[in-house]
Amino acid sequence: MLLVAVGAYICGSFPTAFLMLKLTAHKDIRQFGSGNVGTLNALRISKSKSTAIIVLLIDLLKGAIPVWLLRQYFPTQPFLEVLTVSFLVIGHSFPVWLRFKGGRGLAVAAGALLVVQPLLVAIWIVIWAVFFMSIRKHIVASMIATFILPIVVFFLDPYYFDNHILLVILIISLLIFERHLGRIPDIVEQKHQSILKGTDHGS
Repeated sequence: MLLVAVGAYICGSFPTAFLMLKLTAHKDIRQFGSGNVGTLNALRISKSKSTAIIVLLIDLLKGAIPVWLLRQYFPTQPFLEVLTVSFLVIGHSFPVWLRFKGGRGLAVAAGALLVVQPLLVAIWIVIWAVFFMSIRKHIVASMIATFILPIVVFFLDPYYFDNHILLVILIISLLIFERHLGRIPDIVEQKHQSILKGTDHGS
């Protein structure tokens, strides 16, 4: 279990966006935009769709490959799967190489869940899309979708998922939700500024 946890953490902690921005734009992604070491901030800073796509694909793969390998060698060990997915997200969000300042874990979690149960990713995307189209705030939509997903899994668990899936979703949802909380002050400030601008225009 210790080897699995350490291996998953190391895989998850590979700083894809940080390295891509260093190589392509010679910038430290942590010092620009939201400071998040992930796909969206990489796109925002590099203004390159190809760079963002490469970051996304690598982050998806670093979540998917370890879980796939685990299933090949330990197909009947659900607890090891829970451990692997959890530490992949922890590694991505708190990489030791970047002084524990990483991404929010969405891409690596999605990659892992595509192997564990693709339906989970589809449910998350649908919930996110519904709320994003309503409020046009991707961070808020992500938080809502991440909060609702375990509830959906709880009610579908006996019919569509293995017993350990709910535990997987609870752990990674908590980790991802916690990583999103840091953006709330920025969202509130942006809303405040937009209200002030509207007041200025109105006067």
